[in-house]
Amino acid sequence: MLDEITEKMKVLENHNDQQLEQQQQPQHKQAPKTPESGVRISIRISRPPERYSPSLYYVLLTDFGEPECYEEAVLVETRKKWEQAMKEEMDSLARNQTWDLVKLPTGKTTLQNKWAYKLKEEDGGRKRYKARLVVNGFAQEKWYRL
Repeated sequence: MLDEITEKMKVLENHNDQQLEQQQQPQHKQAPKTPESGVRISIRISRPPERYSPSLYYVLLTDFGEPECYEEAVLVETRKKWEQAMKEEMDSLARNQTWDLVKLPTGKTTLQNKWAYKLKEEDGGRKRYKARLVVNGFAQEKWYRL
């Protein structure tokens, strides 16, 4: 029985030695694999150019003082001047008999229009407020007189 125990101890020691040798052998590290799709995602952090600060972008776009739409024109401090320019445009359209007020035929729709605003400089640096009533371009149809 003592011989059996000794024999088992030798087998266990031999087994442990083999495991130790396997652990001590240099293991080959596998290189990281490239994704199979081949698409690489950039990790670069994008930044806007530093030429202008974000507040300057706003100033560059809106410093002309021209409203984009009617709602803007009636909210700015120069509201009275823009209203006067719109009144002058409507008077000019009526004086030149540009259009007639008629009943809309059945099955027809009206053309949508909007106000276009422009701030012009005259001689001497004086500013002139101009407003034009224009039809939205995508709604117009070419019309020929026969």
